[in-house]
Amino acid sequence: MGSFGHDLRYTIRKLVRAPVFSTVAALTLAVGIGSNAAIFSVVNGVLLKPLPFQDPERLVGIWHTAPGLGFPEVNQSPALHFTYDAEGRAFESVGMWDNSARSVTGLQEPEQVEVMMVTHQTLPLLGATPLMGRSFTPEEDTPDGPQTAILGYGYWQERFGGDADVLGRTITVNGVSREIIGIMADDFRFLRYDPALYLPFRFDPANIFVGNFSYQAVGRLAADATVEQA
Repeated sequence: MGSFGHDLRYTIRKLVRAPVFSTVAALTLAVGIGSNAAIFSVVNGVLLKPLPFQDPERLVGIWHTAPGLGFPEVNQSPALHFTYDAEGRAFESVGMWDNSARSVTGLQEPEQVEVMMVTHQTLPLLGATPLMGRSFTPEEDTPDGPQTAILGYGYWQERFGGDADVLGRTITVNGVSREIIGIMADDFRFLRYDPALYLPFRFDPANIFVGNFSYQAVGRLAADATVEQA
């Protein structure tokens, strides 16, 4: 598998040394990566290229197979995200994301809105720059970091009337007050999603469950790496 195969073997060795690895000892990992195979052929061919992502040919989906457990496809886990981010030399950057719903209160009537949870790398690796404000910092993506949020353009228009002074104000999400630090551009779509809010995951790498394969991953290949080489 080339350099990425080496990275994966290193990742597995690193995880084996973790105390909680015995809970998923039967899980055999193999990485599926590419723009011409399985699920990401749809993402790359239909969704990524028409959208304003920077160098979309270098964006790849990351998933795993678990033949020992009979799973043909397994998504990303926080443990693997942190390991790929630190050790994955085939990638320039790796991000993790998941869409969900959250409760927003204090604006008008309480409402449930679509939210995109992301690691701090996710929006920058897509080349997505907020229309106003900024993206998340690494500190904001930690359990003890500042509570922040980025507004989707449509939600900004609908709930804040396009007020440019919204930056620095707070919004209450699931009972937590968060500072609004940015507003995404009108033409930005996160694949097929158009969330009201973007929030950082805030995982603690020292306190995560290795077997939690509940999330999605996207990576940007390093400049000298190709899908075929990976």
